[in-house]
Amino acid sequence: MSDEYPITSLVSSRCEELDLKPVELVRRCGYQNISKGLRRLEQLYSANFRSSRALIHALPSALDVPEDLVTKAVEDTERQIHESKEAAWRAAFVPHAVVLTEQERPTQLFVAIFLGIERLLRVDFDVSESPATYPQQALEGVRQKVGEWKPGEIPTFGKPVGVIVNYSPDRAVLFDLEGQPIEMMDRAYRLGEASFSIGKRLVSRGELDAIGRTAHIVRLRQ
Repeated sequence: MSDEYPITSLVSSRCEELDLKPVELVRRCGYQNISKGLRRLEQLYSANFRSSRALIHALPSALDVPEDLVTKAVEDTERQIHESKEAAWRAAFVPHAVVLTEQERPTQLFVAIFLGIERLLRVDFDVSESPATYPQQALEGVRQKVGEWKPGEIPTFGKPVGVIVNYSPDRAVLFDLEGQPIEMMDRAYRLGEASFSIGKRLVSRGELDAIGRTAHIVRLRQ
């Protein structure tokens, strides 16, 4: 397959050369619990390298290949995923702003995940307007966010201290809260990502947003 990960291609081709079935491969990798070994193999094929770390360590011996070859396949896979995500992000990019706050990291990650980091810190623009209006739109967005919560702070991030207007993937400007430009940037400022799971099930962003809206409504009624 042309879109197959390099690590998948390496493992599949060596298994074919050695006439190894998946069960035989995971046995070679030291798994007595075959079901667990097969799960780790599936995680490897989906590039979940954190969960399949032990399997990766055992692959050179199991496949009779140099360790460097496995390491390179993992690194090439990570690079391929990064480049694919970067291309998708650039294709989907629309101008927006990011609020800078007292706290660079949330003091309560659980709260930030449930309310949504983008909901708390991202300001979307009316892009039908001229880019010249983006700084003012950004500042208005900051005021709206601060006014939404009490006591005038963004939950778990604290008070706003500035705002970055992302004009394009390769151009951004930092403004103070008076609208004065402070710094030109050669790449857009990107918010980090966070996830939440219950047991082994990843909770979707839609589910988290629904919970966050409910929590906000309850707070407003208090």
